[in-house]
Amino acid sequence: MITDPILYLDFDGVLHPADVRVLPADRHPRVYVRGQPTDRPLFEHLPLLEQLLKPYPKLRIILATSWVREFGYEVALEQLTPSLRERVIGATLYPAPARYYCIQIDVEERGVRRWLALDDDLNCWPETEMSRVVAPTDRLLGLAQPGVAEQLAKALAELCSGKAGSAI
Repeated sequence: MITDPILYLDFDGVLHPADVRVLPADRHPRVYVRGQPTDRPLFEHLPLLEQLLKPYPKLRIILATSWVREFGYEVALEQLTPSLRERVIGATLYPAPARYYCIQIDVEERGVRRWLALDDDLNCWPETEMSRVVAPTDRLLGLAQPGVAEQLAKALAELCSGKAGSAI
């Protein structure tokens, strides 16, 4: 059973634009978003996430991202900063038709008691569980979308305080 608070973390559409494709171009890889080249770097919002998590040293992260399936756990983990990597205790590895189900299976298997998801994919999230997810709706801005960082900060405060609340 895991008693520390858990953040299930998605990458695409949260830490950088959704629908990214990393393609080789000459000697330097190019990042494309929905078929268009972009100068926006991958994982551009890691500093913001670090800042939001800093007040909660007991909070742990479980990767809930297609990067684990596509590139492997170690490669996905290496994308994070050292301070975020220290918080990671695993990844959702279960094949399921939607990320919500992957998270639910992981919660049950690990015995996670307090959790929150940061994910732009609301596919199959039941209305009764919407308080457990902070979901940017602008898939290009992700965590930098106006209001999303504030929403995450509030949800983290509730989750990590142990107070009775919707995110616990």
